[in-house]
Amino acid sequence: MRIQFAIDDLCNLESLSTRERATRVYGLLRTILNLPVEFRTEALSEVTLAIEHHPCRDSIRSTLRDFWSHHSYVRVISEAGLPDEAFLVRELFARAVRHLLPVDEVEGDLYVLMDSLNLKESDARWVASLPESLVAPWADTFRPSTFSILASCKILALRATNVALSRDLIVFADDEDITKSSFFHLPSLVEHVIRHPEDFHLWEEQKAACEAQLQTVNQLLADRGSSVNLIFRVRLLRSLLGRIQQVISLERQDSDARKLAVTVVHGFASQRRIGTVLSASSRRLARSVVERTGRAGKHYIAQNTVQWRVMGFGAVLAGIITSFTALFKYSLAATIHAPLLLAIAHSLNYVFSFLLMQAGGFLLASKMPAVTAATLVDAMEDPAKDHMASLQAISKTQFIVTISNLIGAVPASILIDRIFSAVRGHPFLPPPAAEHGIRMLSPLTSMTIPFAIITGVFLWLSSLATGWTANYLALHRMGTAISNSLRIRARLGPKRAETLADWVRHHAPGSVGYIVLGFLLGSVPIIFELFGIPLEVRHVTLAAASLGYALDASRIYGQLHWQEASLAFAGIALVGILNIVTSFVLSFLLAVRARNIGEAESRRFLRQVGREFLAHPFAFLPPGEAGRTD
Repeated sequence: MRIQFAIDDLCNLESLSTRERATRVYGLLRTILNLPVEFRTEALSEVTLAIEHHPCRDSIRSTLRDFWSHHSYVRVISEAGLPDEAFLVRELFARAVRHLLPVDEVEGDLYVLMDSLNLKESDARWVASLPESLVAPWADTFRPSTFSILASCKILALRATNVALSRDLIVFADDEDITKSSFFHLPSLVEHVIRHPEDFHLWEEQKAACEAQLQTVNQLLADRGSSVNLIFRVRLLRSLLGRIQQVISLERQDSDARKLAVTVVHGFASQRRIGTVLSASSRRLARSVVERTGRAGKHYIAQNTVQWRVMGFGAVLAGIITSFTALFKYSLAATIHAPLLLAIAHSLNYVFSFLLMQAGGFLLASKMPAVTAATLVDAMEDPAKDHMASLQAISKTQFIVTISNLIGAVPASILIDRIFSAVRGHPFLPPPAAEHGIRMLSPLTSMTIPFAIITGVFLWLSSLATGWTANYLALHRMGTAISNSLRIRARLGPKRAETLADWVRHHAPGSVGYIVLGFLLGSVPIIFELFGIPLEVRHVTLAAASLGYALDASRIYGQLHWQEASLAFAGIALVGILNIVTSFVLSFLLAVRARNIGEAESRRFLRQVGREFLAHPFAFLPPGEAGRTD
């Protein structure tokens, strides 16, 4: 039998080199793990009986015990499954390197040997399912010595103290005296408890204090803003405290060594994965970004007629600004022929227009879906809020702002073209450009639909930039830092410093989002074109302004065909719907995931929306009837 041959290899290991011992132990472990999970328990039972009845029984057991008591066993206990680095990017890089670089599996390091077994989650579940009668004969072999327990716990405690006392975590404490941190005396206390097991209660009290400190940090991160590195380190500290708890408990009579074994196997199974650590650390950041975006979204929802009029007027002005943006877009395309320069020029044109809207408080319809989706999910978390009423308010405001943008953009473009024609004697666009400007929006003969969806993705990405910036500024308390900075106050004066701080608090996130959107709309299509990939922007307000120039020029040239014009207007409607829906859906899905709202709850809400829309479609349009949620 193959297992019998593997056991025979374990005889007389004392006379072999360390490498040869490791090779044979590795062979036995690999033989068992290569079996399907459902056959392993039987195989392990056979191995146990075979060793028990083997002539070299005592020698085999003694050799395995000595092998497992190697000094690297400390590394297995204190490192398996725990991040190697204290910063997320470094940890991701280290895990990526592990996948690429070869290792000497039997160099004598037990940790390397275990890691090279490529253990899986199913292996951890198998260890957990083993009957106690089969685990007992191996308990003495695998149980760590008191020295290994002491060394492992001190390493874990020293690492936890080092991470917890880093400057960016200490600043979250009410008192920056690091000697008052619950982690400061952790290494000495852990050593004391291991040497004096009767004082185990001291460890439990210290652990509770450390966890309370981490809870405070978590709460402050939720209030001020999150950072993936800080989140990563808080999770690392929790893991370190949990591992100390498992290892230090081994010195107690009621300890369960199997829990540590399962944890170690699970750790080896997960420590090479990049997605696990990235997902765990980024989820909290995503939630913080969504929360900041949702707070901004509350300002984009009108609740009454007065607010609708104010927002509508601002949206008309945003449409007028966009008509000039379209004018400069055509001018730049006709003047600049170098792709890189043209991409920069288009981007700056968009950015200038968007920042002008931001400064004036004018609304652009395409910016609203991403932030209002986060606000809707925020309402879904509060059972006291009327979710349907929130969605109807969002829909009504979105409709008003979109129509107002178009009312501002199209007539303004036509008026500008008439003025240009009166001064120059001909429309702004030549006949071929005017004809192309109308036909490019046809949903039947152009790529308007996919281009509009891609533009919706750009709009969503810009909202992420807005939320991330708001989170970053809140995390570093940038507004307060600017207003209180002695250096800035000395250079600008107290009043100007406060004005700058107020701008950072209220306008910086939106400005960054607009800058990102400007470069996405202006540069990405040209970059794709350099690689032979056709990509154009289909932004509803910008497309409507461009259509205004094309329609007026075609009418003056006598080339206007109302069938093509009708298709172009249908294309504008589709672009608006796809821009809004794409951005809203992506933001909604991200917000649902970040806030851990269950899939069942999300589907239930969407079904409720569908039923309400079919029953009362005008409740989603202004002025609309009151929506019912029964």
